[in-house]
Amino acid sequence: MANSINMLLDVPLPIMVQLGQTRMSVRDLLNLKKGKLVQLKRMAGEPIDVFIDGKILAKGEITVVDDRLAVRIGSLYGEREKFKHL
Repeated sequence: MANSINMLLDVPLPIMVQLGQTRMSVRDLLNLKKGKLVQLKRMAGEPIDVFIDGKILAKGEITVVDDRLAVRIGSLYGEREKFKHL
């Protein structure tokens, strides 16, 4: 059993970070232009959600490392909770 789990440890998985979400009409969507702001239903400074395969894995905060955006993980689901969500 341990060997089969070890084989999976190096399998790459896509990670998605969700900054927020909103709803807008098709008209508003078609009227988007460069520089236009889209307001999200999340307050600045709120933790962001980190997902694997559409399942939430952690909460984190946006930070900058070497001029690139990064996510600092603030709270992870526990081991049992992690695998339950995946």
